[in-house]
Amino acid sequence: MVGMDIKIRQGLVSDADQAVPLLLSAAEDLLVSVFGNGDTSHTLDFLTHAWKGKYGQYGCNNHWVAVVDDVVVGVITAWHTKLGPVFDRASLDSITTFYNLDDAMAVLMRNQAVAVGLTPPSTTELMLGHVAVDSIARRGGIGRAMIAHMRDYAIELKKQALVLDVQISNIAAIRFYQNVNFKEQSVNGTFVRFVHALSA
Repeated sequence: MVGMDIKIRQGLVSDADQAVPLLLSAAEDLLVSVFGNGDTSHTLDFLTHAWKGKYGQYGCNNHWVAVVDDVVVGVITAWHTKLGPVFDRASLDSITTFYNLDDAMAVLMRNQAVAVGLTPPSTTELMLGHVAVDSIARRGGIGRAMIAHMRDYAIELKKQALVLDVQISNIAAIRFYQNVNFKEQSVNGTFVRFVHALSA
């Protein structure tokens, strides 16, 4: 994949079959525990439902994909403080329209237990997440291209830093972020907060 033409674009509903497995791979253990209660297939079904719903935390409109030769090989998302109630409502709707009431409540409780260890972005930060590259495309510059694209997006939004949280156990991701100039800022539970200061 080195030297290939990498295009970064907004996610589309039609990307679901290629993008959703990548989204799952970004934090599989965590996502399966929250949305599948241990069932990977059920988690994939939920994430596909949410992706196709377009809006909300797992919707395609809030993700960017890296494409090489018309194949989605990477996925990334970003959050900032001005996403607003539409984003929050769509995130909740994706859960309540997929699960029955009891299961939706259980998902929300498991999600809240994870959220305790995460710090939302400040008004000057763009927070990255769901970063994943297909195993066949790794070491081909896909991750760097996605980070560069989001850096430009953050500058366009007049943000001063990119931030992201990585599970302490994800050594490969930690090394990647260190290689693209992210610095460790803090540790909160099982997550490490990384920051990359921006200059226009």
